[in-house]
Amino acid sequence: MQYVKDEAFLIDLGKRIRELREAKNLTQLELAVLCGNHAEQIGRIERGKSNVTICTLKKIAEALEVKISDLTD
Repeated sequence: MQYVKDEAFLIDLGKRIRELREAKNLTQLELAVLCGNHAEQIGRIERGKSNVTICTLKKIAEALEVKISDLTD
């Protein structure tokens, strides 16, 4: 299996997640609890440092009450 990392995409994705999280007045810890993750992982995702799986994106989208496509648009 090939490991693919598109840094520009990951940075944009992280910024979008942060925007949506902040619009809901959630901390990274609160979002992490809602999606069953760790706050440190949410921080890495928001900084574009983590090549997040689609399953994690699904959990984040559900916690933010948005569609997955809202995270990537």
